[in-house]
Amino acid sequence: MSEKYQPAQEDDNLKKEETEIKRKPSEITTAMGSVYKYLPDGRTQRFKTATGELSQPQDTIVFFPPYAMIKDWAMKAYPEIFKGIENEAQYEATLVEYVHGGNKTIRVTDQTGKELANNAEAAKAERVLAALVDKDDSTQSFYLPVSREPRIGYNTYDTTKYKDENEQTMRDKHLGNKVVDVKYQES
Repeated sequence: MSEKYQPAQEDDNLKKEETEIKRKPSEITTAMGSVYKYLPDGRTQRFKTATGELSQPQDTIVFFPPYAMIKDWAMKAYPEIFKGIENEAQYEATLVEYVHGGNKTIRVTDQTGKELANNAEAAKAERVLAALVDKDDSTQSFYLPVSREPRIGYNTYDTTKYKDENEQTMRDKHLGNKVVDVKYQES
């Protein structure tokens, strides 16, 4: 990507919440009933209630803030990308495009652009960001602030790398629904 993420005053709420001491989450439920459990090894695993499907464990989970929270900042930082986005549905459609769109992807990074391989690395990072990358058109690549902590109203994004049958490194990625409940570990 051509430019590094530059924090702005508009995303201070995310920065502030990332620096607060937090309880450790044990389980997250989304609006469509998916349940994410935090595993002892630091990964998460999703149970899709609608289909009864248990996904493979994912190395990294972060949370995209609602559009209303970042709208003003995003319009100033990336006007060429956000000029046509007017509401939450259009924002989520843009995120989905980077998850499932051909030569587009999302990488979880720190503030320097270094890719974070797992939740442990994300926990140590000063800032956690989502690098939305368009491999065909770098002008459509940008960063968004994300939370490493689950928040009510935020969308889940989980990802992991693995080797396929030909030993090629592959990436599994999933943009989930909004978080509606968070359970925490007993202290």
